[in-house]
Amino acid sequence: MIGAVLVALQLASTTPSVLSVRAGDSESIVPLVETNLGAAISLERLAPLVPLTISALGNGRFAVKVAGVDMELRDQLPYARVSGQIVPLAAAPFVADGHLLVPFEIVAELLPRVATDRVRYNAARAELRFTGAAAPSSVALIPASDATAKRASPTRPGVRARKRRIVVDAGHGGVDSGMHGPIRGSWTIYEKNITLAVAQKLDTALRARGMDVTMTRTRDTLIALDDRGKIANEVHGDVFVSIHVNAANLAWKKPAEARGYETYFLAEAKTEDAKRVERMENESVHFETSSSSEKDDPLTFIKLDMAQNEHLRESSELAAMIQRRLGLMHPGPSRGVKQAGFRVLVTAYMPAVLVEIGFGTNAEEARFINNPSRQRDIANAVAAAVGEYLDHYERRLGSTTP
Repeated sequence: MIGAVLVALQLASTTPSVLSVRAGDSESIVPLVETNLGAAISLERLAPLVPLTISALGNGRFAVKVAGVDMELRDQLPYARVSGQIVPLAAAPFVADGHLLVPFEIVAELLPRVATDRVRYNAARAELRFTGAAAPSSVALIPASDATAKRASPTRPGVRARKRRIVVDAGHGGVDSGMHGPIRGSWTIYEKNITLAVAQKLDTALRARGMDVTMTRTRDTLIALDDRGKIANEVHGDVFVSIHVNAANLAWKKPAEARGYETYFLAEAKTEDAKRVERMENESVHFETSSSSEKDDPLTFIKLDMAQNEHLRESSELAAMIQRRLGLMHPGPSRGVKQAGFRVLVTAYMPAVLVEIGFGTNAEEARFINNPSRQRDIANAVAAAVGEYLDHYERRLGSTTP
């Protein structure tokens, strides 16, 4: 057990909040789940990139095969049987909401050790790489009524039994550069680079305020719009913030002069300008080759799903606070709180907003949002608004964060 404890201590200092899973030219971002024993991962999220089979054997036992490695795991017991050998684990696998979650140690240390020719883990990049041909996956879900599922179920979003967790989404990425500008400029900025730089500074600002942060992407890679909100749900986020850069319609009169910042929450677009921004940001879906979500119309989804509707008022309040805080430091005019049917917000079941931090098509504003110091100011303003919102929310509920 000493060895298992040492592994746990080593991983604790290097455990990321999300894991990049790569197989050939394909990539998927898999969130980790925080538990009181460290980070855990839902193995089924490795499919379909990785050959995976999970079978329930009864009495809390599971037969698992990942990339050719056979394991037997048992709910609540910190051991794994691998190729007939008993291997101690730093934490126990457990069942939650019908899913088998295993300690991060299994994918970061155990699999790479026993399958060196097929599995590699790069701690510096938080990347799990698999080689070999993919194969069909089979996952047997555990009934949600199972007693172990009820006992081990993680905290639901919105319940303050843990540190606040903010999910920060840097818009666009990879082959999807987003907007570029400024208009008639001799130099060029790309939205995907600006959003990642601001998101990274927002990560720092939120952590400085004692919050936990999960970023949907930490480098220049494309994440499906529908999967970004799902990442937020997996880590039980309290708030979802998506960072974007606005662009003027070239058909406008003097489009190069358009300036300002605006914050959106998810609802049907009410103005032509909101519909323009909605179309612009939702165009990213054309870069996606696949997605784990159904391609339902976003607005139809909103109307049918009450779990999403309950957060609209909270999202509107958060958006207003962000607008007010940005107004204290941003040189551009406030374009107000708006609503639109952004795909990136549809699957996030929590207060969720999309912030357009400025117009990259305007030369003056493009310089502003491209300046690292100003990016830090934007991040600090958004972080302060998130903290203010959560304080207000908890006072209203009469609850406190432990």
